[in-house]
Amino acid sequence: MKIEALIFDIGNVVISFDWQAAEGRLRIRSGNRKTSMREDIRGLINRFEVGEIPQKVFVPMAARAIGFQGDEQEFIAIFNSIFNSNPPMERSIQQLAARFPLYLLSNTSELHLAYLQQNFKVLQHFQDGVYSFHAKCTKPDRKIFEVAVKQFDVTPESTIYIDDLEANVRSASDLGFHAIRYEWREHVNFERRLAEFGIQI
Repeated sequence: MKIEALIFDIGNVVISFDWQAAEGRLRIRSGNRKTSMREDIRGLINRFEVGEIPQKVFVPMAARAIGFQGDEQEFIAIFNSIFNSNPPMERSIQQLAARFPLYLLSNTSELHLAYLQQNFKVLQHFQDGVYSFHAKCTKPDRKIFEVAVKQFDVTPESTIYIDDLEANVRSASDLGFHAIRYEWREHVNFERRLAEFGIQI
């Protein structure tokens, strides 16, 4: 079947991210020597990304949980500092957007989404998005893919889905999508997979 649309995950696909530097800054401002401070607030992050708690609740709770010594704005700045551009994917998306409708499907929070939309112009190429904190469910749950199918009005069998996590790729495939696992360090492999569907970049 002819490909009619593409759906992208955000993190480590459209935009790369790395918690390591942010965790180092959090340790310094918290006097905490743990190697993975994210683990201390993982439960809160999960609840935040599924829309169970709003930003005004998450930020002070997370800061308090790790003993953060700065103010809330500093915590937010560090929390958002994990993201970096992915130039090869940006170039591919610019070309794809001229030929196909593009959509986003991401496990994310209101805090991260607002930051990404403000700071990464590549997101302007996407017509719509389904985000976990709005959908009240997260990948790899089949439900969020079903929300995307309905909201974007796409047919899985004529849609490519791109994600960096194998579990999410499997869920998309089970629903009928042409699913591609993406590795941002090997972008050329993504373009090769697209070529298998007759899409040249």
